[in-house]
Amino acid sequence: MSQKKLQQDIDKLLKKVKEGLEEFDVIHEKFEATDALENASYKEKLEGDLKREIKKLQKLREQIKTWIAKEDVKDKAAVLLEHRHLIENDMERFKVVEKLMKTKQFSKEALSNPEIVLDPRDAHKNEQMQFVMDMISELRTQAEIYEGKGDTESTEQAKRHEFHIENLEHILRLLQRDEMDPAKIDEYRDDITYYVENNDDPDFVEYDTLYEDMGCALGQVPSNPPSSIDNTVLNSAANTAAPTAANSAAVSASASKPASAPATAGSNNDPSPKKKKAQVAASASASAANTNPSTPQKQPAKNTAASSATLQSQQNQKQQSNDNNTATKERVLEFPKDRSEEIEKQIKEDIENNEAFKNPLFKDELKFWLKSKRTLLQPYKKMPQTMLAQLESSLLNCPDSLDADSPYLYRRPLSQPHPTSIFFPNEPIRFVYPLEVKPKTPANGTAELASNTTGGSSDVTADGKSAASALARGDIYSHTSLAKILTKFDLDTLFFIFYHYQGTYEQFLSARELHRNRNWMFNKVNRCWYYKEIEKLPPGMNRSEEESWRYFDYKKSWLSRRCGPDFVYKEEEFEKL
Repeated sequence: MSQKKLQQDIDKLLKKVKEGLEEFDVIHEKFEATDALENASYKEKLEGDLKREIKKLQKLREQIKTWIAKEDVKDKAAVLLEHRHLIENDMERFKVVEKLMKTKQFSKEALSNPEIVLDPRDAHKNEQMQFVMDMISELRTQAEIYEGKGDTESTEQAKRHEFHIENLEHILRLLQRDEMDPAKIDEYRDDITYYVENNDDPDFVEYDTLYEDMGCALGQVPSNPPSSIDNTVLNSAANTAAPTAANSAAVSASASKPASAPATAGSNNDPSPKKKKAQVAASASASAANTNPSTPQKQPAKNTAASSATLQSQQNQKQQSNDNNTATKERVLEFPKDRSEEIEKQIKEDIENNEAFKNPLFKDELKFWLKSKRTLLQPYKKMPQTMLAQLESSLLNCPDSLDADSPYLYRRPLSQPHPTSIFFPNEPIRFVYPLEVKPKTPANGTAELASNTTGGSSDVTADGKSAASALARGDIYSHTSLAKILTKFDLDTLFFIFYHYQGTYEQFLSARELHRNRNWMFNKVNRCWYYKEIEKLPPGMNRSEEESWRYFDYKKSWLSRRCGPDFVYKEEEFEKL
């Protein structure tokens, strides 16, 4: 009875192990598919789920180890050992996840080993780029071997290799610029490998439209060299044409010169090597038949005259088409016709037909009206040198465009200086308005603030108060351009500026943005930022809301984590910014 119960317990445990492994795989896939920069909190939650599942599997593993040591389960020992190895494999996977989450994003370890914190999509792209580089290296090695042989066939094969190398380098550049999906390389990976590994096989079949189908072609595939049969046909045709009479040779030479251009154009338009071979063989046989010495001289003369007339008509048609194209281009490049006089004439006629201008009082001045209006509308062409110099100086020293909406900030006296930033080498608009430095008293200080903040300004600070109250508290940074830019940054960027730009104006503004606008508080003891979360509880509870604290871990994980239950808020430890 005990043996039967033991078998039932083993079956239940194996079922739990299987379910736990499946759950771990599902969570691990979600973890790898999540972007750490966009969903850091969600990735942290998945890490906690993985940790919970791996703890369950570790308990089951300890039970399996206990049963394996017994002699009663010899028939199940192999199955138990296999499930134990599966659990240990998942434990190793979790160690990798834990190391990844604990590695600081900008730490020395992460910068020296970028593969640790690499996004899965970037890893896939790097894998495809490495594959393309390996194929390029292999093709270059083969091309050097073909070039060393020196024969015609090897030279043509080397040219084809150069064509594929150029296209693969183009694909590599597209992958580097993220202009091609790495999945496209997976789709055509076998075709590229087939060409690189089997291009010298006698039964090799070329994939001519490979790069066109991938959408990244640079040119057409170079054609194969002519075969030995075509060379024999050409040689026999040349030997037959040798004993031709001198006058026939002269006529055929004069006819062949203008005919070379259309023949070349036809060969360029038709990239098929089979059609080329047929055309070459047909022309060779035709020339051999025309140059037969037993043929009377009158017949070649007629044929030559007919061919020359045909060639002449082709040349005329080409010349006419070229003239038409040139005329079309010239028509396209023509400047628009000046119709200002026609427009003025039409306006004058409309004015003369108007009832108001038919009055005798306007008739004498009407002829001067259009002229004076045209003079007023024309721009002033000649500008004095002094005005040009002033314009150039004002353009060089103009302030930032984001400061244009708050000029009253610069009417403040120099008694409240602020740190100088690298983004503000000089501030010329600060001294546009006359400054009146007076001895400060509570009365005139309040009056000055009231006078400087009048004028219909509707700017509101992050606390929901007006600009006047912000200036009264000494906050003169809310309306600077850099402070406005920092409001658009995410928390990760603000923390990076704070911890990596020590003692700078940017660190001061990032701390100000985190405290005033993002409601984070800085702890002076451990130099960490803390954030208080308030969660409303459902009705019926003793409390209406519950408080929890988060802190930004800049030393290990570069993530915001929840504070433990032992955390106690002490007001004297936090900075009052």
